[in-house]
This record gives sequence, structure tokens and C-alpha cells, in this order.
Amino acid sequence: MKGFWGLLKTNFHLSIQNNLLLATLYLLIVPIMRGIENLDKVHSAQCLEQSVIFIGILLIVPLYAAEQKRAIREVVLTRKIPQWTILFIRIVMAVIMLTFLTGVFAKIMIIKNCTFPYASFVMGTVISEIVLGSMGLFAAVQSNSVIAGYLVSIGYFLFNYLGNISGTNIFCLFSMETDNFITKIWLLWISILLITVTLLYVKKKSFLNNSLLPAK
Repeated sequence: MKGFWGLLKTNFHLSIQNNLLLATLYLLIVPIMRGIENLDKVHSAQCLEQSVIFIGILLIVPLYAAEQKRAIREVVLTRKIPQWTILFIRIVMAVIMLTFLTGVFAKIMIIKNCTFPYASFVMGTVISEIVLGSMGLFAAVQSNSVIAGYLVSIGYFLFNYLGNISGTNIFCLFSMETDNFITKIWLLWISILLITVTLLYVKKKSFLNNSLLPAK
């Protein structure tokens, strides 16, 4: 158990801590960019889906960034714990953090006299955050470039924001304002698929890299 907590602590400092601080600072800026007081259901959905979901990019996309540094990658490859397992642990921690931040932000909106179904809106926002981040993480791992991951996630968001993806499309990020939660179910499955494929790719890549290491 002590070793497990040590693993969590190490990966939190390595891949979560700075991104969590950045996401928190971003959420503090959101009320300055757009009002979060006295919003009705539709405008509350717009605030959560068009502004808050960016923390999915900040927390999930750079989770594999450390392994892009050769020194850290070589250390990871020599560990007993598989690299894909470490990435999975980071993803779980990131999802917990973004769920907590989204829940706190939404609660503040409720306190500020916004009217919306708290639990379903938080869940829907978190799902959009995860799919937005997992697309970028997938691209970052495939290209070995976190910049590419950011570009893919931002591009996906802009396609939605500019109306290139309709509200009935299963890839639509902004469906809560029309009470369309079926889309969120599709987005959840897309997220699971992207994360699974990413982990399998990392597992295969780690196996190939380990097979190239000189025998002891």
C-alpha cells in the first residue's frame, strides 16, 4: 500500500500538479470573461460547455508529456510497472480532479442564483471534458507531441463552436442547452474507446522498446 501511494504521489507531481494549478487559475478567470450569476438553464449550459470544458484539455492532454523526454522515458522503461498502467493511473487522477473542479464551479454557479439541474449538468460537462481531452491525448501519444494533442483538442472544440458539428451529431460537445443527453452517452463511449486505444498503443510501444533494450 505504501508503494502504491508513493506511485500516486510521484505521478501527481510529475503529470498532474502543474496542470491542476493551471486549470484552477483558468476557472478563476472564467467569471471575468463571462458572467456566472442569475443564468437560466440554457445560459448555464453554455457557460459550462463552452468555457469550463477547457480544463479537460489542460488536465488530460499533457498526461504523456513526461515520457516525451528521453531521460524520463528511459527510467520508465526500466520500471516493473508497465508504462500503460502508469498512464491509466494518471488518467484516473486527472478525471477525479476535473470532476471535482467542475462540481465546485457548478456549485458556485448555483450559489450565484443560476438555475439548472446540478448533477446532470456536472456529469454532462465532465463527459465533454473527457472526450475533448482524450482526443488530444490520443493525438499526443500517436505523434509523440503534446503540441499536436493541444491542436487536435482545440480544433475539435472550434468545429463545435463554429457550428460545423450540429447539435444532433454524436460528436457535439454542446448538447445540454437543448436537453440532449443522448449525445453525452455517445461521447462517453467515444472517450472510453479513445483511452483504450491509447493505452493499447502505449503498451505495444513499450513492449517494442523493451525488446530493443540490451539484455542484462
